[in-house]
Order: sequence, then C-alpha cells, then structure tokens
Amino acid sequence: MGVDEIITLEDGKEYVLLIETLHEGEKYFLAVEAINNVPSDNYELFKEINENGELSVEEVVDEKLRLQLIDKLEDLYDAMDEED
Repeated sequence: MGVDEIITLEDGKEYVLLIETLHEGEKYFLAVEAINNVPSDNYELFKEINENGELSVEEVVDEKLRLQLIDKLEDLYDAMDEED
C-alpha cells in the first residue's frame, strides 16, 4: 500500500492515500475521500494493517495519536513543499 493508491473501505467509500509516515514502527496515511473520482474536503488518518500478507487499513480514532500524526504529516508536507 502506498501514496497515490486508491483504497475502498468496507462501506464503499474510496480514499486516495496522500502522504505516509512511520510512527513507532507502524505505517500511517493521510487520505482524502474521493467522490465520483473527485477529491472531497473529507480527510482521514489510517493505520496500515498487515495480517499474514493481507493489507488493510483502520481509521485512527485515538485523539492523542491523531495529533502526533498530524504534526509529523505537516512536517513532511512542509518539506515536500520546500522541494518544489
């Protein structure tokens, strides 16, 4: 699973993975919901789950972890922006 990949959740919602980061050995993604192949204003944080080679995601709901990830992702975004 990686950046620019489109994932479909069990509820049928599609998300585009925008930025990834590692946190305490786990992979996390910032993703935007795509409605009819158009990015929306709905962003989510997902944790990648690897069970016996089967990749899936789960939404990050822990508020403390969300804030830590947002800080890391903002730093990554700022670094990418400076490269352009």
